[in-house]
Amino acid sequence: MLQGNKDFRMKKLFKAASLISAGATLLSTASAHAAEGSSKPWTLSAGLRGFYDDNIFTSNNKIDVTGDGVPDKRVFKSFGIEVTPGVHFNLPLENTVISLGYTYGLRWYDDRPGKSYDQSHMVDFAVSHTFSPRYKLMLFDQLAVAQEPEQVAPISSAGGTISQTVRSEGNNLRNTAGLDLTVQVSPLWSVVLGYRNNFYSYDFAAYANVLDRMENLPSIAARYQLTPKTVISGNYQYGDVNYDKADYRDNRSHYVFAGLDQSFTSQLVASIRAGAQFVDWYHAADGARQDAISPYVDVNLTYAYLPGSTAQVGYRHARNATDIDLAPTTASLLDQESDLVYASINHQITPKLRVSLVGQYQISEFIGVVKNNPQDGKSEDYLSVGVTLNYKISSYLSAEAAYYYDRLASDIDFRDYSRNRVFVGIRATY
Repeated sequence: MLQGNKDFRMKKLFKAASLISAGATLLSTASAHAAEGSSKPWTLSAGLRGFYDDNIFTSNNKIDVTGDGVPDKRVFKSFGIEVTPGVHFNLPLENTVISLGYTYGLRWYDDRPGKSYDQSHMVDFAVSHTFSPRYKLMLFDQLAVAQEPEQVAPISSAGGTISQTVRSEGNNLRNTAGLDLTVQVSPLWSVVLGYRNNFYSYDFAAYANVLDRMENLPSIAARYQLTPKTVISGNYQYGDVNYDKADYRDNRSHYVFAGLDQSFTSQLVASIRAGAQFVDWYHAADGARQDAISPYVDVNLTYAYLPGSTAQVGYRHARNATDIDLAPTTASLLDQESDLVYASINHQITPKLRVSLVGQYQISEFIGVVKNNPQDGKSEDYLSVGVTLNYKISSYLSAEAAYYYDRLASDIDFRDYSRNRVFVGIRATY
């Protein structure tokens, strides 16, 4: 019986290898037949990668489900295939630029309990319109339907703190929409009226109970051109967070902060936002935590140190939602206060070879419904690092290899995990 299972798995692996080989041939053929120098408002892309994941469910290996005092080590590993076709449109008009992109993701796992594949959908839409030299409007919407933390609750370039650190099964939806209206009041003064809306809806019941929510964040900023390279600002943002099921987490916030945007050179740019967040949990019961004041800091530095090469580093301190909830209500958590450090380097080694490194480290403290409850003040650390090598084979075809490492260390039992992922494949763009 064991030999039969082994033979069956070997056949699946040979079939996967055949699919990769066939896909590589198709991508190479498509690239070879693409007409060079064509000008078009759209771009087609397709990626095909084989991968190995040594913790496909981001599981803790110390869980004792059977109750016999021995950890079950329910950590699953698997090889697999990832396919990511996509299309992007960019339409520049006289006073308007419209962009729209869609990427579909399919991951097939050779050895995974239950469903053997995942699907994801990523949509990006943006419109920028200049009414006159004094008025400019920008609209955008970003939709994700996915399972991985970096897709459902992304941070990287935005520098946002992380509310979900483990994988969530099912079709979990995150939509972020917003607008900014910039009004040039005078040559040195401008006002920016903004609005952000974040919507989260999880298939995974444990997350749906505590993370399904709607966030509304209107804002206003007054900006002053202090020097040709320096802009200072005063900023206010109002936040209203409404949870679908965990209404004890509903809150309203006032963010008040100052800003500084500095261009040291054409290659080195810095941005600083610093102030405070005043939060009110307006459904708080008697004896529960009702309000809090916390620092709000967002700093980043970008350096284009060589042609085709950039580095970025940032720090953020803010409050964010947490995917943990514990019964009874007095042991429940409202949110967490987090410090996040992130960095990335994109380096052009040769005209054909590029390396990218990304990393983020977050320290979070849990905030309980009741002060000094068993979970209040506990913390957890989340680390995620990755490196990608990309080699340009032709104008339309490239090969890539990537490695990602994730680790969660938590004061709360059975949260800890580590994960290693390796990807090798090709990408065609036309």
